[in-house]
Amino acid sequence: MVATRLNAHLAARYGVQDALVALSPLTDAEGKPAPDARNRLVIFLTNIAHDATPRGPKPRAGGQVVQAQPIHLDVYFMLASAYDAETYEEGLKLMSAALMYFQAHPVMTPQSTPEMPAGLHQLSLEISNLRVEELGQIWGNLGGRYVPSVMFKMRSVMIDAGAVTTVVPLATRPGTSARPVAERA
Repeated sequence: MVATRLNAHLAARYGVQDALVALSPLTDAEGKPAPDARNRLVIFLTNIAHDATPRGPKPRAGGQVVQAQPIHLDVYFMLASAYDAETYEEGLKLMSAALMYFQAHPVMTPQSTPEMPAGLHQLSLEISNLRVEELGQIWGNLGGRYVPSVMFKMRSVMIDAGAVTTVVPLATRPGTSARPVAERA
């Protein structure tokens, strides 16, 4: 969805039909450049982390059903310019335009992004600053070939299957009230 939106924006801005953005790894399983990544901006996943920040009151049992707590995730992705040496400047120009797009559209909602999956209420995108050492480690893990890139953090990705974890009986034996003891007095 993020790659599709960015690609549509850049294609319209530069009046081209070709894909300028690919959702792809930079390299294949053998370490060779991925064909979809060559001479494009590439978005690829680098990490998924649990966001344990409290999000308001915990949901209570609704009637007889208690649902599992949703999982809030932070998804880290890299936006990289995988352009050949001959078109390096073009890649930097597109990287700059992509950064301006994300600066102007830091939040995606179903109203602004109709293709958002059902149940997803908001995504916020922010640059995730990396120290030089962290950047070196990431590119070393990716095969060592650095290309101009920016790490992003996509916040508030919530996974909620709506799974029922418990069924709470309203009454446990005849003559008992479903109301708490404090309310019966």
